[in-house]
Amino acid sequence: MRKLLFLLLVFGACGLNAQTFRASLLAGGNFSQIDGDALFGYHQLGANAGIRVVAVLNDRWRVGPEILFSQQGARRNQNSINISPFDQIDLTTLEIPLMVYYKDWRLTAEAGFSYQNLFNYTIISSAGEDITSATPLNTDLVAIKAGVTFFLTERLGLNMRFSKHLTDIDPDNTLNTSFKGKSISVRAVYTLGQGEEIPRPPTEDN
Repeated sequence: MRKLLFLLLVFGACGLNAQTFRASLLAGGNFSQIDGDALFGYHQLGANAGIRVVAVLNDRWRVGPEILFSQQGARRNQNSINISPFDQIDLTTLEIPLMVYYKDWRLTAEAGFSYQNLFNYTIISSAGEDITSATPLNTDLVAIKAGVTFFLTERLGLNMRFSKHLTDIDPDNTLNTSFKGKSISVRAVYTLGQGEEIPRPPTEDN
């Protein structure tokens, strides 16, 4: 099912009217943590990559989905004194955000929600033991997102996005705590076709 959704989005993007739609490739990484695990700080690094298709509503507004491969979780900082029963939590998800974009010159602000399918994960205890099999987690997650993209050229932009889970990763309280992930994504955005129009900044009339 995940492969089918990805192929449909890719093939659909190839046949889109460039005046109405924009397709972009996304590639970068996540800095993430999990609230409730007593591992403080965004020390877990992971990939964030995929494809975006947006409908151009007018000169300012766009709306559309993404399909992403996203790695999140949490990791103990070797220089910290954090007291936690965990050493590392790796979460690998297929993510489908639905975002609204507002464009102003080279900047595009964005906000929306995403569905995440947790299809693989690993949990390592502070003693170094793999406790994954004894720790069932929620495979269906919902997150809220907000960010901004600065376009360096008509096709190439730099995106930063904040994401936070609204649903609990551990709904059955297996780990005796509430787990909700946070991540900061830094990605390159490459827009296909003619790219984005970047008009000159407005100037005051003399």
